[in-house]
Amino acid sequence: MKSYPTILKYNLDHLGQHIFAFDKLDGSNFRTEWNRKLSKKSRFTFGFKKYGTRNRVIINVDNPFIKMVNIFKEKYAEKFDEIFRKHKLFRDSNILTLYGEFYGGIHEWGEKHNLYFYDIFLYKKDFVSPSNFYSEFNNLNMPKLVYKGEFTEQFISDVEENKFGIKEGIVYKGVENGKIFIGKIKTNEWLSKIKKLYGEAKMLEY
Repeated sequence: MKSYPTILKYNLDHLGQHIFAFDKLDGSNFRTEWNRKLSKKSRFTFGFKKYGTRNRVIINVDNPFIKMVNIFKEKYAEKFDEIFRKHKLFRDSNILTLYGEFYGGIHEWGEKHNLYFYDIFLYKKDFVSPSNFYSEFNNLNMPKLVYKGEFTEQFISDVEENKFGIKEGIVYKGVENGKIFIGKIKTNEWLSKIKKLYGEAKMLEY
């Protein structure tokens, strides 16, 4: 089950490209693998068997992150399974990895949580294009679309000055020469908060 790549700070080489920019949620990474053969064989799993955080597979019900697995099974597994089985976009893909963010009271397990989905990887191929992902899954709980259009220095400045009223920043995606690119921009307000709480070294990790 493929781990999601690290998202790096924005790249000025992307200027002029068309992007989709989403609210960057401060949660915990979720991933799950869908298998077409398993979907056909068992309507109990809806094709999903493997689950994990960014770097670890969840195999024990005592793992506190089993909560996000249960949320997925109860609210989303059947819906995604139907799309993966029937949509022409996935017709030639038998294994997919779906990525999301487990968001809510991360340090308070009794609080309300939900999953917000942001990407899909097609096994031995590539990630789904941002335009396809947004058009097909925007009704299945994804981070808020903050901006769609040309990637410009003005847009970078607007995010840094938090003119969009977001908490942490944005993640943007686009396609150039058939390859998907991705980056992030954080608000100055968020970086100042991180510096105050954890020191300058932590802030500079961005």
